[in-house]
Amino acid sequence: MWILRLLSIGLLACWLASHVAADPTDDEKLKKQILKGYNNKIRPVKSESTVTQVTVFLNIAHVERVDELEQTALVHGHLWASWTDEYLTWDRKANNITKIQIQPFRIWQPALALYNSARGNTWHLYMNGLPATVYYTGKVWSSGTFSFFVTCQFDFTNWPFDRQSCPIVIADWVYGLAQVNLSDPNTVSEYAKPTIRLSYDPVEKKNKRHVGGWEVEDAWKKHCYWGPKGCVNTEPEGEADWYWSLLEFGIILKRHLPYFSATILLPFMMTSIITLAGFWVDTFSVNIAIVVFNILLQGIYGWNMVQKMPPGSGNTPKIVQLYTMNLFISGLQMALVVISKFLEDNMPKNYALNLGFEITEVPKRLGVDRFFEPKGLSFDPQELLNSEQPDEGILSVLENGGSSSSISGIGNVLGLEDDDFPESTSSDAESSILISLPTVSEPSPDKIAEKASPTTSDSKLQLQLHHIKRYAFLLVVLIYTVAFLLCLYF
Repeated sequence: MWILRLLSIGLLACWLASHVAADPTDDEKLKKQILKGYNNKIRPVKSESTVTQVTVFLNIAHVERVDELEQTALVHGHLWASWTDEYLTWDRKANNITKIQIQPFRIWQPALALYNSARGNTWHLYMNGLPATVYYTGKVWSSGTFSFFVTCQFDFTNWPFDRQSCPIVIADWVYGLAQVNLSDPNTVSEYAKPTIRLSYDPVEKKNKRHVGGWEVEDAWKKHCYWGPKGCVNTEPEGEADWYWSLLEFGIILKRHLPYFSATILLPFMMTSIITLAGFWVDTFSVNIAIVVFNILLQGIYGWNMVQKMPPGSGNTPKIVQLYTMNLFISGLQMALVVISKFLEDNMPKNYALNLGFEITEVPKRLGVDRFFEPKGLSFDPQELLNSEQPDEGILSVLENGGSSSSISGIGNVLGLEDDDFPESTSSDAESSILISLPTVSEPSPDKIAEKASPTTSDSKLQLQLHHIKRYAFLLVVLIYTVAFLLCLYF
């Protein structure tokens, strides 16, 4: 029985001995063994024709500053690189060691460089922050932190709703494609592009994306081969020494300033409504005042907008084009109002514009003549206080030859009949009864008829100008609609 117990204890001791972690002194012995005669200046391949495949990963930890004037960005993060070193291998079964930690400066590293660096001191990339992890197969993992001050090319066409891209271009500046290839890690989908972790708060699990008025929206990664024909995506078939493997990381920044909608778009919409309302005002003085006020308002908001805009090359921002279009339309509107008033005051009443067609008949043919009938907005006190059409009783009395004493019941304030007035009643007597009448003379039927029919009182020229204003209103509405659609979808 005791033999079985000893046997079981022996088997357990052997199992523990085979799985127990190696002694730290064994790691040091192994390091000395594999680094003996090792030269970190030589590419770690035993055959010169072997291409060292280097895989690079990137993590964006912070975007400290986005300079729109210089078009640069300061990006912080972590960089990992992996490759195979054929001189750093050992037999795992001999010493039961799977991996060891070695200081990066003691082994070979790829000569990575930041090609679009905005400062000279960030040209070379050294991974000397943490010890490199070396596996028994020769696989090396090295990491380090970085602060890249990169150049960007901003496009402010869609300002203030623009998106900007800042690339991070990395390549090996010592070895060409025949020696080192910065291969793209297609097999690891999680690291196919840079990861974005701007916050490591263990309590608040929300992923932070907003920094300094910008939102880090997305990231990308591209792999190409740069050479005489530019940067091609497929591996070239010609001389490999003429090409360099190049990796382009990048982040997409979206401007995050919500109040810009109120300070930029709202003034434009308000001035646009004032411009459209100006085509419906009939009073000349009020119309001119509205147009001048609208132009001054656009100038104030436009100057405020220009001061907020970042300087940059490229296309003119769409919002500036909209403001320019609105100001140009207001200028044309003022010219239309002034020319219309000049023609009304200086041309004969029977004068009409010869446009080659009858402009007043077009709405009738299209069935929209009701849209052109209203006079529009008027601020004339006489037109606001007085009725445009006379009382029907006035016309009926005048047509029947009645006296002015019974007009609208004003002259018959005593309730007397016509028989009660003697035929020889003088005009003075009538005027004593018609207290509210300003004159004793009866109004001319022609003048009353002229007042009763405003359409006949307006000359043909006035009707034509009235229709031109309505056509201009419809044209401006169409222009605004097309402009908004172009800004949204193009």
